[in-house]
Amino acid sequence: MPEKNNLLAITPAYNYFVKDQIESISSNFNSIDVFVYHNPITEISNYLPIHELSLFTKRSLIEYSGKPENVSVMAVPAFFIPIDRQYSQLGQKHYQKILKIVEERKLQPDLIHSHFLWTSGYAGARLKERLQVPLIVSGYGYDLYDLPFKSPAWKERIRCILNDSDCIITVSGSLAECAKRLEVNRPVEVLPTGYDSKRFYPRDREACRRRLDLPLNKRIILSIGSLVKVKGHMNLIHAIGELEGRAKDILCIILGEGNLRNELQKEIKRCGLEKVVWLVGRKPREELPLWINACDIFVLASLNEGNPTVMFEALGCGIPFISTNVGGVSEIITSNEYGLICRSNDSTDLCNRIFEALNREWNRDTILNHALDYEWNKQKENLMEIYKRYM
Repeated sequence: MPEKNNLLAITPAYNYFVKDQIESISSNFNSIDVFVYHNPITEISNYLPIHELSLFTKRSLIEYSGKPENVSVMAVPAFFIPIDRQYSQLGQKHYQKILKIVEERKLQPDLIHSHFLWTSGYAGARLKERLQVPLIVSGYGYDLYDLPFKSPAWKERIRCILNDSDCIITVSGSLAECAKRLEVNRPVEVLPTGYDSKRFYPRDREACRRRLDLPLNKRIILSIGSLVKVKGHMNLIHAIGELEGRAKDILCIILGEGNLRNELQKEIKRCGLEKVVWLVGRKPREELPLWINACDIFVLASLNEGNPTVMFEALGCGIPFISTNVGGVSEIITSNEYGLICRSNDSTDLCNRIFEALNREWNRDTILNHALDYEWNKQKENLMEIYKRYM
């Protein structure tokens, strides 16, 4: 391929793993133009305490810090009410908004990469037709294991997006199988999200706790994820309730915001766990390595996943990862030296695995060495190899 090309990326957010991925490859491109879908309705949460909307404000979706000069990030506003009829029509609206900007700025991408299939994948497929450039689509989770199976119409919609692409990337083997169930005729590559080892690396536990004003005499269980049903936080609360009778020196901290916050807080109170389970809200991205390094074990209670980025970040800090058997977790936690896996939606099994994890010696170096296989400096080489086939 030419020494430098232009990449156009379409994504629902420019933060966390998509941001890490794009910025890790930025030096390989002349320019990268990133389009982020944004529903202006969400800005109401800047004035009203509507937790479920606050996750989707422009400020939450786009993180500009550390952005390379050759990366341009633009919010693409498109109003819609979250009902199925409007959501199913959002792809076309999204595409038209992006096309207008592309034509106004006379952008000439050599490759389009759509992150998530709806609506980014749809917009990418239409742009591919219009601009006659290759398209790569990435499926990360619900867009492959859930959305296509909601109805025949959604199945056909997602199947067409996949077949309109030149290559499909999934973050786990289990998601690749979901794609194959949709009868796609395009190559499918598995590329885990990975993590940034410049930010997520082992640090002194006591020092991190002091910076965060956390107790030094507790065994801390940490979970990070939006407060939504699929993350399984209710099961985690119940597991901690069972565990409390077996371990009196524990503290469970849950980071995140979402529409279940009030319901979860009520359940914590009902179970008498106010001193044991803390909902601490959403924290700045730069603080996350401190929170992870401050804990003894990391727990994910999800009911479904693609391949959770927090898994790689926890392992990158040398922290054992305790998780339900969802998505690609078992593809990464291949040994009980790295963590433990339990049944999904089973609070008793989760409780037992947490208890086991708290009462065993973990080798932090062993965990870290395993994590380095998924560090972004290695993962970006795999991504660039895929790109080179189509540019």
